[in-house]
Amino acid sequence: MRKTLYLGLVLSLAALPALADNTITAGIDIWQTKNDGNTYADVTLPAGFFCTTSAALAAHIALAGNPVATNPSGVLGATDTVIERLGDTTFNANNQATVNAIVRAASFKSTSPITVTGCSGSSLWDVTSSAAPTQSAFPITITRPSSTATGGTFSASVTIAPRLTFTQQGTGVQRTLDQSSITFTTSGAEWTHQPGSGGVTYTGGSVQIDTDGNGVPDTTVPHTSNFAAGWSPYTKTGCSTAPCPAPITHTAPSHLHYVSPPPPYCKTVTPTGTAVTTKSAKTTNKFATQQFAIACVAQPTAQ
Repeated sequence: MRKTLYLGLVLSLAALPALADNTITAGIDIWQTKNDGNTYADVTLPAGFFCTTSAALAAHIALAGNPVATNPSGVLGATDTVIERLGDTTFNANNQATVNAIVRAASFKSTSPITVTGCSGSSLWDVTSSAAPTQSAFPITITRPSSTATGGTFSASVTIAPRLTFTQQGTGVQRTLDQSSITFTTSGAEWTHQPGSGGVTYTGGSVQIDTDGNGVPDTTVPHTSNFAAGWSPYTKTGCSTAPCPAPITHTAPSHLHYVSPPPPYCKTVTPTGTAVTTKSAKTTNKFATQQFAIACVAQPTAQ
């Protein structure tokens, strides 16, 4: 059986005051994957995988980020990926710090159902992707230009082992498929101690998140801290007041795309930013002539 999963992964966080901190404290990085068609799963499944009489299937499954369910509800906004930094790290004399991290949640869903033949009931199956129960830690290297800087760059090779869940429409019958680990590499991505306007932070203590994609928070992780990845200490085109959002390019085999800090939900935060389009009662992030806006999004009625 050959299968390859390409997930639009990520890393982000939030904050404390705009002062240079010598220690980056443990916490979570929160991300939203850009829905640009570069997040997908290519699967080749044998006959009998879905039911004893199902035909073999080869499919290209387009995936989109699916906000992670939390308790308290909605505190991480439209986050679809949560990464936990596993300890504090202090900058050395060369203004560099390294810390291990691990993927806790990576929530995606198919943009349309796949068609399975040979089983009783509906031929349509929905697909979701989550982080498999066992994940491997990886290092993040954080740098700053000087001891007084409130931001800089970071590099990481994010390792994730995904799990695909196939659910038959109508019956709710499910089949799961664990994938081999995939590594996404980013280099020279920007960070600040705190996000700018429209950024998401949660400092109200630990938070429960849904790690297996069933919509029920099941794992407790720390709050955000003083490392806001995906934010720049400098102004950008379309953003005149720093910190400014700085979408992160990351690569995996045969694959290149952007991830970005997640927007908050509109029910608690006033929309901010520019270059925003509105569709179906929600606002979405949009790239336009190198402009990038963080705007709120409508909270799902059910996660």
